[in-house]
Amino acid sequence: MLRRLSPLLVAAALALTGCASEVPAASTTSSSSPAAQPSETPTPTPTPAGVIAVGVQGIALTNGDGSKTFSFDDPEPLLAFVEELTGEPRAGEDFEDPWGNGDTWGTLYTWDDITVSVLKDGPASVTILATTVGGIPVGTASGIAIGSTRDDVLAMGGWDEWDADGDGQADYLGVDGQVVEGVESLSRPGEPGREFILVKLDGDVVAELQSPSNDFSDI
Repeated sequence: MLRRLSPLLVAAALALTGCASEVPAASTTSSSSPAAQPSETPTPTPTPAGVIAVGVQGIALTNGDGSKTFSFDDPEPLLAFVEELTGEPRAGEDFEDPWGNGDTWGTLYTWDDITVSVLKDGPASVTILATTVGGIPVGTASGIAIGSTRDDVLAMGGWDEWDADGDGQADYLGVDGQVVEGVESLSRPGEPGREFILVKLDGDVVAELQSPSNDFSDI
């Protein structure tokens, strides 16, 4: 499993040794040959820590060793990956259905910079809360990250999704939408549903990235 890459840098030094009793007497004849200089040992180039891209199907770490994707449909490798990134074991708490029936729907795992929600016998979703996870920059493939602006999201093809406080300006935007065949959008009647990354704003600044989200389910 990949984690934040911090390759060990090995330093080498050259030492000149000798024994005083073996040093010959100084010659009265000068030499025109310059004294040999110790060569420098090149410092290895660290492997880049990389970047984490949040998508609709999962998250991917790309660095100097290549790319590895962790699907939302397979929660266990995703959870282990986040444990590796953060250096902290998972701590889960069950959550119930949103209608108050008392049915356990899944488990929420919480770290400082990311949460992973896993439905019971189902897929996972993530919420990104910071610009980095485990010290590695994280954002959408289109470059939206915590601290981006409303205009940044709209410039990347984003759209208004929900006005939570009714002030006439959306508090949630959608971005990186993908059409899902066979379902109809609840917010765009007559049009096919879509999955996307939900962007929560604090004023005009991105405060959270939630993936995946959709406009065809009622939860």
